[in-house]
Amino acid sequence: MTQNTKMFRLGFMALVLLTLPVVSGCATSRGTVALDVAQSTNPATGTAVRIVSVTDNRKFEISPSSPATPSLKDNGIHDKALTSRAIARKRNGYGMAMGDVLLSEGNTVESLVQNLVTQSLREAGFRVLEANQTGYENAIPLDVGIDKFWAWFAPGFWAAHLEFESKIQISGPVTPFKDGKTFEGRVRLATQAATTGAWQNTIHKGMQNLRQDIQLHAR
Repeated sequence: MTQNTKMFRLGFMALVLLTLPVVSGCATSRGTVALDVAQSTNPATGTAVRIVSVTDNRKFEISPSSPATPSLKDNGIHDKALTSRAIARKRNGYGMAMGDVLLSEGNTVESLVQNLVTQSLREAGFRVLEANQTGYENAIPLDVGIDKFWAWFAPGFWAAHLEFESKIQISGPVTPFKDGKTFEGRVRLATQAATTGAWQNTIHKGMQNLRQDIQLHAR
């Protein structure tokens, strides 16, 4: 056996070992991830606002050309009970779409984003009032649209990555939201296996990035 042949076989074995953690286990299943948002103190003063609507505008496709486009196994893209909780699509080491990642039962992308926007605006100096709080009816109404909120697996020869991208728009009759203000968050992390913990860590960091964007540019 030549030296080049040995090196080729060793390289091939390394690639197989790299992809095994990705395709093994529950890659074809529908998994769940629990995500939370760190709470912020509502400022005592500042412009009072209320979030009156949060709308999930994401477009799901059955066989998208890009893993960054939301999709679901078994063509479940028309099931609102699934799409409202869907946050990622699992893939094997060759990039082939497999199982899904959903938020845990009782949670939706809309409710998660509403919580994140609430805490972020409070940190930006707004008083975000809830329905049971004094002054809620007189607070300035805000609408939130979710254009992107998705994570995906990106295979690679030497290192695989988990990526997450979010894009939301906040609109309402107050600066800076009068004409609709867009905020974004994105993260790309190297990983050896797309485990539940890896998905959770990636999306949490992406949400933190989105939160920082709102804090900085919603003033």
